[in-house]
Amino acid sequence: MSIPGLGQIPQQPETASTRIVALRPGWEWRFHAPTASPLAIKIVSGTAEKDGIELAPRSTYTFRAARSRILTWQGCEIEVDGRTDHDSVAPYASPAENPANAVLNLHAQLNDMRAAAARERREAPRVLVAGASSTGKTTAARTLASYATRQGHQPLVVNLDPAEGMLSLPGSLSASVFATVMDPEATDGWGGTPTSGPSTVPVKLPLVYYYGAREPEKDPDFYRELASNLAGSVTGRLSEDEDVKRSGVIVDTMGVDGESELGVELLSHIIEEFSINVIVVMGTPLLEQELVKRFTGVKTSLGEPIDIVLLDKSDGVAHRDQNFMQHVREACIKEYFFGDARRTLSPQIQQSDFDSLVIYRASEIVLNGFAREEASVEMQHWTFAIMSAGTRDLPDTVRASSVVGFVYVSDVDEERKKIKLLAPVSGRLGDKPLVWGSWPEPYINLLG
Repeated sequence: MSIPGLGQIPQQPETASTRIVALRPGWEWRFHAPTASPLAIKIVSGTAEKDGIELAPRSTYTFRAARSRILTWQGCEIEVDGRTDHDSVAPYASPAENPANAVLNLHAQLNDMRAAAARERREAPRVLVAGASSTGKTTAARTLASYATRQGHQPLVVNLDPAEGMLSLPGSLSASVFATVMDPEATDGWGGTPTSGPSTVPVKLPLVYYYGAREPEKDPDFYRELASNLAGSVTGRLSEDEDVKRSGVIVDTMGVDGESELGVELLSHIIEEFSINVIVVMGTPLLEQELVKRFTGVKTSLGEPIDIVLLDKSDGVAHRDQNFMQHVREACIKEYFFGDARRTLSPQIQQSDFDSLVIYRASEIVLNGFAREEASVEMQHWTFAIMSAGTRDLPDTVRASSVVGFVYVSDVDEERKKIKLLAPVSGRLGDKPLVWGSWPEPYINLLG
């Protein structure tokens, strides 16, 4: 059964079926998986990884709406079953020529810092990955986190880009300890969150805050507040958990090109709040220069110098246009409620009276950006955040609370004053306030 809104972009598929792609050491296979049909791959010989996640030999991995790459350091053969929108092999004269070595070398340096911090009983490195959009920031952050977990570390990973959800829906900021393998097939690229069904990959337990907009510049004061809240929670976890303290923090950030004074200021706020001591700038020399000016000679709250590293833009970064990102957001929302091909979930439909719900709207069109909102048909097909606050709490308290989960508004009957909500699990919703953000927009009707 097709979902309205999905699969409407004209595809230019290859005449493909099952084929073998052979890669030499250090080579990559880059692919664009279509949105309408699955692409299955299997490593039939050798070893390979995706964003630092090692792919098990002879296991089938299925992708939709993905633009990614498979990297091998020793050489491999990949069995590809299905059509791609585009794919190519990136050959290199030797493994050392592949730019991915820069991230691998950075990981080795971070491991040395972790070992030194453990010997001296202090915190492991806190790393921030910055750069302009489409420079490979998230891929680099995910690869560093994956390499760390593969070596037994438990890094605390933070996503501060509301345009990219990590273990949560887009529009949110989140943090989670990665102590187990990531899920290379996950829509968000990171893995699974607690659901109402079984999972083959251990789920993660993220701390989530709801920003409700795409760009931090939309409401910089509120963005700073949420970043500070996350930083406080991260600091608390580092002080309580020795394994995490020995592993450190990896922070993925929003796109900043160096020309945005506000963007640089927000990055600086994050660096200070999280006591970042390693800044990795991906392919954005102007931003690196701005950060060097601000932080040369500056020390963290722990008395450490701040190192700034400029890496080349990740090789092979695929352009993700608005249509593609729309499909990714749709897939994330659909997966949250219904699961995927490996795990089918059964969400619950609940009907509530208008006056039994407390709904706030977070938008630039309402007074002070946050106000109580009466239920209306305008809410139909939007996703609301369920806040870990009480319905009688002050609006500022509600807005800055963490997120319990999300619900989807499937129908609003203004005449009968009834609203139907789709929730991942059953349970009362009237004792928790709901927040309606301005993004992501309601592209799809989940229930047809």
